[in-house]
Amino acid sequence: MIGSPFGQTNYHRLGDTTMTDAKKPSVTWLYIMGFLTVAMGVIAVASPLVAGTAVVYIVGAVMLIVGITQVISGLKADTMTHKLMPLILGIVTTLGGIAVLAHPVVGLEVLTLFLAAYFVAEGIWKVIASFNFRPAQGWTALLFSGIVTWLLGAMIWMQWPASGLWAIGILVGVDLLMTGMAILALAATVGKIVDKVDEKLHDGQATA
Repeated sequence: MIGSPFGQTNYHRLGDTTMTDAKKPSVTWLYIMGFLTVAMGVIAVASPLVAGTAVVYIVGAVMLIVGITQVISGLKADTMTHKLMPLILGIVTTLGGIAVLAHPVVGLEVLTLFLAAYFVAEGIWKVIASFNFRPAQGWTALLFSGIVTWLLGAMIWMQWPASGLWAIGILVGVDLLMTGMAILALAATVGKIVDKVDEKLHDGQATA
């Protein structure tokens, strides 16, 4: 049957069908996600207070859920020793979540203060670490990153509590912008790879 012309014809038809019917992976959703993420980043940068308040509401909701979960876990514990710690932590976390949701502006100021302290500490750590890596290549980049991070934290700290109105929102917006552009770049790269593979498959069919 292998030497039969019918067998050969069926084999080639099967091969052609497999090549032509293979669906090319779509990157449309990647592009949509990228553009939407960039758009949300632009909105967050343009309205930092709204974006920052949204972050605070998310943090408050998470605290509330975690607190309630801890309370339930404490109530289900067998002994009083195992109940006490989860109940205390759960009640404190739940009250903290309620307070954040009830007073988002105050929560935004507190979150901004923690963020400033984190940036200052991270900047100092990067500067110290950069000198430890010297003279390895790239230590100056780490030093520069540390200085920029420290200056950002110091700026937020010195302008606090007014910085609470813009710091969180702008940082979230910049992060969304960077993420969106990364997704768009990934979509473009994947699209080029798919096109090259598809082109090679068509060239292989033409030569066959």
